[in-house]
Amino acid sequence: MVYAHPSSLTTLPAEIIYEIFTFLPWTSLVSLSRTSKLLRAHAFIDSLWARFVRENVPFQPHLNCHPALSWRELYISLHPYWFLTRNKIWFSDKAHSGGRMTGNLVIVRYDARRQRIEGLRLVAKHGVHDFESWEWKPEVIIHTFNPKVELWADDPIVKIDPGCYAQHNSANEEILMQTGFSTGVKSMISLCHGLPPHLQSNAMALWPPQIIPVRERVRNESRHLFRGEGHRPSSLSDVSENTFRIRKWVEFGGIGTPLGAHIGEDVMTFSTVPDEYYTATKERPWQGIWVGDYSGHGCEFLLLIQRAVDDSSGPPKSAFESPLQHHHETTCTNRRHPLPVEEGEDGSCAGRLEAIKLTGDPNVPRGEYTWVAEDIGPAGLLRIADERIFKGARVVRSLGHSAARNFRNDKFIPSQLIMVNKNTLAQYWEDFGHVSFYQRVHVDNYLKTL
Repeated sequence: MVYAHPSSLTTLPAEIIYEIFTFLPWTSLVSLSRTSKLLRAHAFIDSLWARFVRENVPFQPHLNCHPALSWRELYISLHPYWFLTRNKIWFSDKAHSGGRMTGNLVIVRYDARRQRIEGLRLVAKHGVHDFESWEWKPEVIIHTFNPKVELWADDPIVKIDPGCYAQHNSANEEILMQTGFSTGVKSMISLCHGLPPHLQSNAMALWPPQIIPVRERVRNESRHLFRGEGHRPSSLSDVSENTFRIRKWVEFGGIGTPLGAHIGEDVMTFSTVPDEYYTATKERPWQGIWVGDYSGHGCEFLLLIQRAVDDSSGPPKSAFESPLQHHHETTCTNRRHPLPVEEGEDGSCAGRLEAIKLTGDPNVPRGEYTWVAEDIGPAGLLRIADERIFKGARVVRSLGHSAARNFRNDKFIPSQLIMVNKNTLAQYWEDFGHVSFYQRVHVDNYLKTL
């Protein structure tokens, strides 16, 4: 005779079971809830599910589950899209308007009032600025930079409403979103699966480009606009939490146009940057998301990465056409201020700064370097500015990336990076006789909802 013995888990005190469950992922709770009534009751304790929501929106500490009836209901209603809010910053290969060189920077957040995940474009406009002559080089006219950075709420890129996935219940399907206010404009979101590194090659079109440090990359070319199942995950376990795609088109009927025809269909691919590459630290205070003044091209968003000079994960020096030994207009013989002997112990003025475009323009597109300062320490220091506008700023060697329209004949040219303070940088493009300004963007300021 075979006797049924109770599970060792079910014989534990309720407090111990609860404590064990606090360490489990939601998938394990679901599996355990199917084994017995007792474990189902434990797995449905709502405080366990609150953790899954809050760890995806850590910047909303006072969040509650309303208007959902429970934390579990809230989590399930927007599953499996919580990774969008957890990663918060997303950048695309194309602009919302279809521009293939400009791209978009999108902030994704949870709107508790509407129980919705929404993604809005971060845009910037030139603010009021003044013009003045540069004391250090009077023939150069400097115009100050006071950008106005805001979220464009009128036309969301992403809008995930409760239960949209449950209607399909397949990681392989595209989900229709109610975005925008323009009649006939439609968009669908689809999940992706990452392309393993061993399958990637230099000849393959990937998003994002190799110079941007990310956890996963995906293919960025498709003759059939990514309709094939090979571009999508076969199951939830295959879903990439670092990429997604949006298909957009205009749909209308009329004379000579079949009802439901897709006009101007295109697909945008989005990726995110691990926060360790844009979060400023004591040792790497310059890295972050920045906005730059690109004159007639408008404002563009950059990713600034601060690496150690010998960091092998960064680009090799051969990636830049112009050698750092190129004669700069400011040489060791005409420095106006004695150089400091030692740098700070925290390493804040050491290493290499790489500025990569997250949004671009018709000359130098998104996903390319805009400038690189290979050593902001003693080896790259040119002078300490004593002119009024930049007084006390470190001026270091840098290389600026320029190109003709459509990214033709691109090259790196001698420049000078003026490190005004931890929130303001300026780049003097020697060949152009022009100074561009850059301001840090405090991303967390845009994560709050009404």
